[in-house]
Order: sequence, then C-alpha cells, then structure tokens
Amino acid sequence: MATTLKQRRRPSSPSGYGFTQLSYGRRLLLLACIFVAMMVLAGSASTLAASFYPPGSRECLIATSVLQNIIGFCGTALLTSIFVSTSPLIMLGMRGRITARALLGVLLMFAAGLPMLNQVTWWNTQMHLPAFMHQVEAVMRQMEESALSATSTMLDSKTIGGLIVNIIVIGVFTGFSEELCFRGAIQRVIASGTGVNRHMAVWLAAVIFSLLHFQFFGFLPRVLLGAFFGYLLLWTGSIYVSAAAHALNNSLYVLLHWLQLRGDVPENVDSFGVTIHGFPAYACVSLALLICMLVGLRRYFFSSSAS
Repeated sequence: MATTLKQRRRPSSPSGYGFTQLSYGRRLLLLACIFVAMMVLAGSASTLAASFYPPGSRECLIATSVLQNIIGFCGTALLTSIFVSTSPLIMLGMRGRITARALLGVLLMFAAGLPMLNQVTWWNTQMHLPAFMHQVEAVMRQMEESALSATSTMLDSKTIGGLIVNIIVIGVFTGFSEELCFRGAIQRVIASGTGVNRHMAVWLAAVIFSLLHFQFFGFLPRVLLGAFFGYLLLWTGSIYVSAAAHALNNSLYVLLHWLQLRGDVPENVDSFGVTIHGFPAYACVSLALLICMLVGLRRYFFSSSAS
C-alpha cells in the first residue's frame, strides 16, 4: 500500500518547522541541485534581458541583479523549503516579525562594529598567496576588479532617482533575497542534520555565502557579516530582522558611494577606524564594545520574534 503524505512527514520540530523523511544527505543534495538549477535559469533569463539593454550598461546590470534575486535566490529558498519542510514559511523565518527594539539593536551593533569590520576588510585586501600561487592570485584579483567594476557601473548615478533605485534593488531587495536563500534555506537545511551544532550551521552558511560572491579579497569581512546575519535569524526566528540588517549594510554602501560621486564626502571615508601601521586600537575597542553589547544586551534586543 502506498505511504500517505502524512506518514512520510516527520512531526514538527521544536522550532516549528519539521522536515520531511528525506535523509540529511538527500536534503543537502536537493538544496545544491535546486540552487544550481535556479542559478542556471537566472543566467538564461539575464541573457534574455541583455537583448533589451546594452550589455554591461547600468540598466542591464540592474535587470540582471533583479532576475538573479527573484529566480536564483528567492526561487532556491522557496522550492527548497517546499520540498524539505512541513512548514516552509516557518522554516524560512517568514512567519516571524520584526520589532523596533530589534532594529535599534542592529543599528547600535553596526555602529559599534564598523571600525573592526573596516580593519578586517583592509587586512583582507592586503593578503597575498604564496609565491608559487602567483598566477592564482592574479586571476583572483582580476575577478575582484571585474566585480568592483560591475558594482561601480550599477552605482554610477548622481541623481536622487538613481539613488532610490539602487537602494531598492541593491540594498533592500538583494538583502532580503540573499537572506531568504543563505539563512532561511541553506543555514536551516545545514542545521537540520542530527547532531549538527546550530553555531556550526551559522558559520558554514556564512562561508558559503562569502565563497559564492567569488571575491577572495573581501572574503573575511563577508564571512563575519554573514555570521552576524545568521545569528540574527537564530536569535529571533525572523528572516525580516536579518534581512533588515543586510539591507542596511548594502544601503549604507550605496549611499556612501553616491555621496562620493557627488563629492559630498571624501573618497577615504569608508576607511573609518582603519590602522595601517601600528596597533589597531580602534578595531580592538570596536570589537570589545561589540562583545559587551552581545553579552549584555543581546537578549534585550533580539529575543525571539517568531510567531
């Protein structure tokens, strides 16, 4: 007799998002296959979009970004959650809520951690591979320059309208889409294995998040940001909190670039707190302040907001 759908599903987990009877290995494999398939589909759609706009133009890159977010990231998250979870929306954190207290916590922690993050970013850009890997490093730096060139093209607008479009697409929409995929789907599927430590899942998802940006010289700060976003989902149960933090990070970058293009702020303003020579005092103070906030105020700001 055929097994019914109800019999094939596990009871809901304590977190409220039970998983189907697929084994852990099959869940991971299914996630990987869906991700690759949706990225290929997004690439095909982007090729089609390029027929409407000049290749490499700002309009073409923005259209490509929107399609990658909708098909690649949101599509991966939604399909994966449908196939592996008995409660897809809860698994993705979409039944959670966001509070003013959580937003305040995100703002304060960003402000506290900014010098430390800038210092790590500078260190990462100064890293070099061993001499025998010189060619590999050259390729990596070329990829980095290409990515930065594409980003600069997307941000190449001095108008208010251009700023609004960039904040919506690069800031808000990209932030939400990537969180839905990397934290809502990837992090929670990784954490679904028996005996898998939830902290390990946060960091593994953060590493995957950074690796898939294909920017080695921005790898470390992106891992730290990814882990922070992952812990926000872990602490609150709401994808909207981590998405708000991600959107804030992206939007601040967009706004800063816009102000630099207009000449309203100096070019080196994004190196705030960086020590090039000597002891990185600002970064150490920043890290100490951030740790104090996490230890003393984390529960106040980020108590569970899941419905």
